[in-house]
Amino acid sequence: MRVFLRPITEKDSNNIVKWRNSEKVKSHCMTKASISEESNLRFYNENVVTGKYKQFIVERIDEEFGLASYPIATVYLKDMDYENHRCELCIFTSDDAEWQNESQAIAIKLLLEKAFVEYGMKKVYSYVFKKYEDEISILTKAGFSFEAVLKDEALGIDGNYEDVVRLCVFSK
Repeated sequence: MRVFLRPITEKDSNNIVKWRNSEKVKSHCMTKASISEESNLRFYNENVVTGKYKQFIVERIDEEFGLASYPIATVYLKDMDYENHRCELCIFTSDDAEWQNESQAIAIKLLLEKAFVEYGMKKVYSYVFKKYEDEISILTKAGFSFEAVLKDEALGIDGNYEDVVRLCVFSK
């Protein structure tokens, strides 16, 4: 499988809104509210354009045709703290069948390379609902280790508070 990251653009808004509003994606997010084209454009201008977030579209390369690619998900770095050289990595799940363990692992490794090499980060951390063991497993395989368990940290999709795990990885 071949995937690459490309910087997000305003033209990606339709996919972002579609992916973010799916129940599967919402269940993994700390904030459960739906988004609209307008709110996504506002988010894009306030966070991506200003550099607070480094957001990328994960593109799958069609192996049959070689040059053709298509978007399957988005990943991003946020809270870029250049003084302390740390940021948060966020996996934005999607309903696309191509967005599975292998493509997620590749995208995380590519994003970590950007964090450490391009942006000079020393530490990258991520938050995951404790119940999503598959997501935790993908992050640990990418080099993350447990840092803390935050008890009753965020509302789950069912409205009950759930534990969240904070994982981190350091540059080598």
